[in-house]
Amino acid sequence: MMPDELPIPAEPIPETPEPAQASLCSEVPEQPSEILPYEELPAMLDVHPAHHAASTWRDFFIHIATIVLGLLIAIGLEQSVEHFHHRREVKEVREALLQERQKNRLFYNLNTAGFRYEAAELENNLRVFGFLQQHPGTPEEKLPGVPQWGFAHAPVVVASWTNAQQTQVLNYMPWEETEVDARLYDFLGLVDKDALSALEAEGRAESYASVDPNPSHMTPAQVAAEIALTQDAIRTNVNWAVHLKNLHEQFPDFSPAPTEDELTRIGGWVRSAEDRKKLRAARAVTDSALAPAGAALSAAMKAADSR
Repeated sequence: MMPDELPIPAEPIPETPEPAQASLCSEVPEQPSEILPYEELPAMLDVHPAHHAASTWRDFFIHIATIVLGLLIAIGLEQSVEHFHHRREVKEVREALLQERQKNRLFYNLNTAGFRYEAAELENNLRVFGFLQQHPGTPEEKLPGVPQWGFAHAPVVVASWTNAQQTQVLNYMPWEETEVDARLYDFLGLVDKDALSALEAEGRAESYASVDPNPSHMTPAQVAAEIALTQDAIRTNVNWAVHLKNLHEQFPDFSPAPTEDELTRIGGWVRSAEDRKKLRAARAVTDSALAPAGAALSAAMKAADSR
């Protein structure tokens, strides 16, 4: 017979580790828990709860006033920064415009000299073709001169003015000051436009030389056409000189300018002494009318510079 209950086997007794194994286990150092220094701990946001909610109208209005005052201070600081930034921009633009004005004054001087060179050159050419018209077939060596063609022109500089308009710095400058600058660049633009017209007119008059530079080989019809082209070049050159002269009258620091006598002699702009007298009288009336406005503009510019 088998017993009703089987005997429960005894739990195995753990074996004692061998001496070698025990020594190996004892060589492994126990890993102590390391504490990170303070500076290596991750930063934590320290949030302070509100002391207490506004319990009275007085506390509520004090809270609102504090917020409004902070906003006003922030806005005031921002506007102060913008104000000083705009002042620096205006100063830089004024310096750039002054340097550009000095360049244009130099180029104005060169353009006045260019006009006088062109005037003498075209006068010589007209004399040659006029002689050839009266004496067809005259050999080149017996003509009263040799036709000369060339054009000296220094284009105006407008980079600083254009940049000031694009960046809207002019909005922070006195209106009177920007109006004077705008008028100056308008005159400079007219001078440049007339110079290009004079260059084109002279190019048309010179075109015969690309075929045959010897004027003695021209037919009477060709000589007559060349005289008309040369006269047109003289007129456009005189128009250039008129605007150079007008620019000088509005801005005297642009000099020297073509004189009235030069225009009278070259282009017949003023044909008689009586016409010259009337012109001077009309200019005196205009100058007297513009004098108060000019004084006001000058005072405004001085006040702006002193800021």
